[in-house]
Amino acid sequence: MQSQHSPIFSLKQTPERSGSNETYRVKQMAAVTHQTALKGAPATGLASLIEAAKTRYARYRIYRQTVNELSELSNRELADLGLHRSMIRRLAMQAAEEYCAR
Repeated sequence: MQSQHSPIFSLKQTPERSGSNETYRVKQMAAVTHQTALKGAPATGLASLIEAAKTRYARYRIYRQTVNELSELSNRELADLGLHRSMIRRLAMQAAEEYCAR
């Protein structure tokens, strides 16, 4: 459901004549709320929420697997691959992003 608030206000002073005395009335500020129900929004929103959760979990699993595998390597083995231990997290994040982008 979408909600839109539209302010409606007019702060004009309008003369009100009653007899010989002239008084002024200030109009009050009001607001109108329009609510529109979107067709299929709850089902679509829930399905997209579940799909997003699945994607995030898959990305997390790939990230953790990559970090664990690279962390098990010795510094010498990482150097042979042209990597440094400080690069493991960044490489794991890139691997997870590339895997989920497919």
